[in-house]
Amino acid sequence: MFIVSYKLPYALLDSTIETLAINDIYNVFYENPLEITTDDYGYGYLEKDDEDIILKVAFEDSKELLDQFLVSLKDILKIDYISVEENTNDYTTFDFPTIHLDDTWVISGPEEDFDDKKKINFISQGAFGTGLHETTQDILRLILNKLNLEEKSVLDIGTGSGILSIAASIAGASFVTAVDIRDVKDEVELNASLNNLTNITTIVGNILDDSSLVEENFDWIFINIGGEETKLFMDFIKSHLKANSNLLVSGLVEWSFEEVKSNVEKYGFKLSEKHQTNEWITAIFN
Repeated sequence: MFIVSYKLPYALLDSTIETLAINDIYNVFYENPLEITTDDYGYGYLEKDDEDIILKVAFEDSKELLDQFLVSLKDILKIDYISVEENTNDYTTFDFPTIHLDDTWVISGPEEDFDDKKKINFISQGAFGTGLHETTQDILRLILNKLNLEEKSVLDIGTGSGILSIAASIAGASFVTAVDIRDVKDEVELNASLNNLTNITTIVGNILDDSSLVEENFDWIFINIGGEETKLFMDFIKSHLKANSNLLVSGLVEWSFEEVKSNVEKYGFKLSEKHQTNEWITAIFN
């Protein structure tokens, strides 16, 4: 595959893509300049529509036909390309970097061996929560090294890749229910099987709209999807935790932590532990 790049004003982006489509050229994409912003509960972004943009056109035929394709593009767009690159990436595989959580635990692909560490086998297929983010790593260290999950039931809200559910099962949980609004069932079950785990049940759906999806009460509930989302789930969390049980909340930022903490405490919970890496906070309530 060859990638042909063009630089053009943002205002011309839509009309240029439309012109290419009229000429049966659909395999196009662009890199949009972004400005990272903060909001009350984390980070967002703004598209910078006052800057030039890089539009890329993919050509999947042979190299011998590339020159003619470039001539056709020049006739269609009336502008010169800024670069042509050959792309040899194999997108059928997923290369996941090894993550050393601490001196004891590592997350890595099943083909890697670590004689001096305990390993969680993991293959990323694109779902949120791979273990790369600070919040996820903080929770994983707590689950694997500190929390007493032996024979405890766990609900993982917003499970994503299932990495927290897998860690909870490895740490001795009796059963784990992994919930996500997106269909992550195959990814969670794949990674569970790589670790020989059979006690994780994946539920796909909106548990706030359909209470029948999760009817059990749990010893632990994990929620690692942000402060605003935590507030939305608090009624559900309160009604699905057993008495004298525990709530682990993460994905929180320091500038709104006190607000989220106050909201959680309104439901009768008390902060027992707070852990922070950079601006990201993980908290345990009971």
